[in-house]
Amino acid sequence: MLPWLLGLIWAGQVAAAPAIALSDVRHAPLVAVARAGEGLVAVGDHGVVALSADGQQWRQARSVPVDGLLTAVSFVDERQGWAVGHGGVLLHSLDGGQHWTLQQRLEGKPVLLSVLFTDAHHGMLVGAYGYAARTVDGGVSWLPIQIGEEGDDFHLNQVFQAADGSLFIVGEAGHGYRSSDQGASWQALDTGVSGSLWTGTGLRDGRVLLAGMSGRLLLGDSQGRHWRLLDSGSREAISAVTQLDDGRVALVGNSGLVAISDSQVAHFTSAQREDRSNLAALAAQSGHLLLFGATGVIDGVAPDAKAAVTARQASENAPR
Repeated sequence: MLPWLLGLIWAGQVAAAPAIALSDVRHAPLVAVARAGEGLVAVGDHGVVALSADGQQWRQARSVPVDGLLTAVSFVDERQGWAVGHGGVLLHSLDGGQHWTLQQRLEGKPVLLSVLFTDAHHGMLVGAYGYAARTVDGGVSWLPIQIGEEGDDFHLNQVFQAADGSLFIVGEAGHGYRSSDQGASWQALDTGVSGSLWTGTGLRDGRVLLAGMSGRLLLGDSQGRHWRLLDSGSREAISAVTQLDDGRVALVGNSGLVAISDSQVAHFTSAQREDRSNLAALAAQSGHLLLFGATGVIDGVAPDAKAAVTARQASENAPR
C-alpha cells in the first residue's frame, strides 16, 4: 500500500454508517479493482464500490454497510467476492458487487491492505504490522498466521497468486514470501532489495513480477529463488501491475506514472501523465487500460505509455 493511501488509512475512523451516496461514482477516490466475470468492481474511500460491465459506464453498488476506506477486493467468479478495509472490515457479496454484507469485523480491528480468494472456500488477508489470516470456509472463520520471523511487524502490502497456484506476499523492507499449500505455511524469499515492495503479479509463463518504491521492479522464477532487477524507467513508487492479453505488462504509480513492457517483459517504456495524479490501480478492458486513483476512473487509454504523455525510455532515470 502506497504512502498516500496509508495516509488515508491512518486518518480514517472505524465507521458503522453505510457508504456515502454519490451522483457520479467515476470521480470517487478508488484504490483497487478486481474482475468479476467480464465486469469490473472497484473500491475506495467512504465505502464506495463502483461497478462496470464494459469499463465505460459506471454505477455505484446499491448497498454497502460501511463508509470507511476499502483497500482491496477479490472475486472468484462473476457473482461472489470479498472486500476489505480499515478497522478489520471484511465485506461479502453474492451478486457481483451490487449488495454487500459485513461478514466479519476481525478481532483487533487490523488495518487490512489486501485480500485474495482462490476459490469460494480458500482466502488470505494481509495488512499492517504483519497481520495475516487464512480461511478455508469462505470467510466465515479466520485463523491468524505468522508470516516471517516471530516478532516481525513489517506491513504486508499484497497477496497474489502465481500461474502454478502458489501464493506470494510482498511487504515492507523488501520482504517477500511464498506458499505452496494455499497459505498454510510460508517461506521467506531473498529478494535482494531493502526498499518496500507494494505489489506483484504472476505472469502466464510462470515467472513472478514484484514492484515497489523508487520504481523498483524484480522479475523472478516461479519458485521465487532467483530475482533480477528490471529498469522501469522511473523512480516513482509503483502501485499496481497487470499482464495484458498480448503478454506485455502494464504498471502505474505515483505522480501519474504509466509504463508498458515489451512482450518478453524485459524492457519498459515509461511516461508521466500531465496531471501527475497518483494512480493506485489499473485494469485492461476491451483493448484499453483503465486507470484508478485519487480522482476516480480515468477513461480507457491505449495500452501504450506514449498515449499518456511523451514517453521516455526505460534506461533513463532508472533506479540503480
